[in-house]
Amino acid sequence: MISNNRTVYVRVLFVLLTVAFTQHAVAQKKSVVENSVFWEVTGNGLSQPSYLFGTFHLLSHRYIDSLTNVTAKFKNAKTVVSEMLIDSTMTMKMMASAQMKGTTLNKLLTPEQFKQTNEWLHELSGYDLTMFNSLNPMTIEILLMTMMQQKYFPLDPNKDIVMDLYFQQSATRDQKHVIGLETFEEQTHAIFGQFTYERQAQLLAAAVNERSTAEEELRSMNKLYREGNLSKLEALMYDEVYTQAEAAVMLDNRNKKWMQQLPGLFKQQPTFVAVGAMHLAGENGLVTLLRKQGYTVKPVQTR
Repeated sequence: MISNNRTVYVRVLFVLLTVAFTQHAVAQKKSVVENSVFWEVTGNGLSQPSYLFGTFHLLSHRYIDSLTNVTAKFKNAKTVVSEMLIDSTMTMKMMASAQMKGTTLNKLLTPEQFKQTNEWLHELSGYDLTMFNSLNPMTIEILLMTMMQQKYFPLDPNKDIVMDLYFQQSATRDQKHVIGLETFEEQTHAIFGQFTYERQAQLLAAAVNERSTAEEELRSMNKLYREGNLSKLEALMYDEVYTQAEAAVMLDNRNKKWMQQLPGLFKQQPTFVAVGAMHLAGENGLVTLLRKQGYTVKPVQTR
């Protein structure tokens, strides 16, 4: 039993910490960019175009294969950029980052909150929350969203590769230059490190309390992403759950830091950037930030 639980535990952590970071609702202003998840970057001294593609972290590579224009531009790129590189050290790092010190979920949540969270988790997965009692509340929230996605939009673990990992694996196989914009530690700080355990518990309880609308919002999110409707996707994600300061750490500050790297990469050679779609939207999104630096950034068809 211990061995089986450990296998599930490691697999869940791998899914959570590599593909689910942008599933949170964050406080955002209305969209200031056009509706697209695929963008061409030219001008400002570039000899060849580069491309931005907004990913939906829990969709399969088989969806990417249907986007013929995306795959063509990806094939022609010399450099491929992701949020974070996944390597052989990742599993142990994930396990460590999700573990709490000095407390447990049943101490952070009220008995009723723990009961409600456990019921939802069991309904979605068959797992009991006590199995994950030492994991931080933010991990549990991501786990619930990931399990719900898998319930209604299932992936085959033997056939499907989540799109962000697929881009990295394909680029490595084709001997492209593969770059991560941030380290594992930087990304986990944005999601876990900035929040106290108590604040994470508050956010988890709020998510569980709103579970009645979760399925509808998940279906809308999947539909809007496939339509490339960035403005409505951003509006769906608009929710005063996080403070402006918390949202800035999760999205805005990361975008601005990435902008210290992207212009140099674009100048060197044709680059394909694949990051979570919400990093492209808004006044502090990559599209707007690149335009402010003098680049021409225009939406292009995915097919």
